[in-house]
Amino acid sequence: MQRWIVAGVVAMLLMGAGGFFALKSYRQNKPAPVWVPMPVNPELPMARRDEIIGDLKAKLSDRKLLIQVSRDVGLVSKWGLVSDEAGAVEIGRRLFVRAGDADTPMGKVPAVHIGVNGKRKEREVSGQIAMRLMEDVWKILGIKPPEKR
Repeated sequence: MQRWIVAGVVAMLLMGAGGFFALKSYRQNKPAPVWVPMPVNPELPMARRDEIIGDLKAKLSDRKLLIQVSRDVGLVSKWGLVSDEAGAVEIGRRLFVRAGDADTPMGKVPAVHIGVNGKRKEREVSGQIAMRLMEDVWKILGIKPPEKR
């Protein structure tokens, strides 16, 4: 009788451990987009904001630019890709530019969100890609980038 109790306890512990690892894996694979908000003038008409978003999306989707971003971030080694060209294709697939809001000291203001879709376990790399894309956004818009801390 005691052997059956021990066997039952061991089975329950194994099922609990399996459930824990399954839940951990599930949570790590949930979607977690990462973006950098770029505040825009609140008086800017919505049509002009949409035009800016379309232009930024088109210019950031340039293959040469995405290859350079892939090289700078080192996606070949981090994501186990074949080449920087494959990294550019993956970034292009995940890239988004959309309208949204940004919290500022003056309250919520309209913003353009430039970012990358990814999984929760890729959040660090997605953040590096988004920050690297922002360097190109400043060049595209002809704006002096803010001082780095």
